[in-house]
Amino acid sequence: MANLPYDIQIELNPGKGPKGKMPFIEDAGEKIPDSSFIIEHLIRKYSLDHLTITNPEKEAQALAFKSMIEDALYFGLLYSRWVDPNGFKVVKSSFLPMFPPVIGHPFLAFIRNNLIKQSKAQGLGRHSASEVYAISEKQISSLATLLGENEFFFENKVTYFDATAYAFLNTIMKQPIESPIKKGIKAHSNLCEYIRRMDLLFGESV
Repeated sequence: MANLPYDIQIELNPGKGPKGKMPFIEDAGEKIPDSSFIIEHLIRKYSLDHLTITNPEKEAQALAFKSMIEDALYFGLLYSRWVDPNGFKVVKSSFLPMFPPVIGHPFLAFIRNNLIKQSKAQGLGRHSASEVYAISEKQISSLATLLGENEFFFENKVTYFDATAYAFLNTIMKQPIESPIKKGIKAHSNLCEYIRRMDLLFGESV
C-alpha cells in the first residue's frame, strides 16, 4: 500500500519481538513493534498522506472500528484457532511440522494454555462457544454495514484503516478453519468482494 520495498522474515518465537509479540518491523536499524505503531511510523517517516483520513468525524469512526478489530475481533479469531478444539486440531496439524518431534506437542500445549489464559483474562474466553461466535459475528456484521456499497471503508480511497481491516478479514477467510466467524464473512457479499478487490490490488505483494 505504501509502495515501499520490504522482505518478510519468518520468526517462530514471538519473544524476539521488542515487546515480546508479533508483528514488528525493522526499518533502517530501528525496530518498531505493534501494527498500529508500525502504520503510524510508516505514514510519518515516508509522508504517506494518501493513506490518511482527512475528515475528523470519519477519523474518529475509523479509530473506534480499528480498536474493535484489534482488541475484540482479534480475541474471537484467537478463540477460533486456539481455544475451540475444532480449530486447534487444524492449528496443531499446521504447526507441528515446524518443530522437532520431541518438543512439538508440549510446546504447542504450552502456547495454547497461555492463550486460553489471555482469552479468559480479556473476558471473551469466559463465554460459551456460541456466545463467543455470536459476539464476533455481530462485529463482522457491523463492518459490513460500515463498508456498505463502497469500494473501501473511508473517503472512497484506500486508507490505513484498510490495512487493518483487510489483514483481519483476509486472514479469517484464507485460514483452513471453517469457523462461524468465516461463515459470518461469507454471509456478507460486500465483504467478500472487498477481500477480492484488495487481493487484486495488494495480494501478490503480501
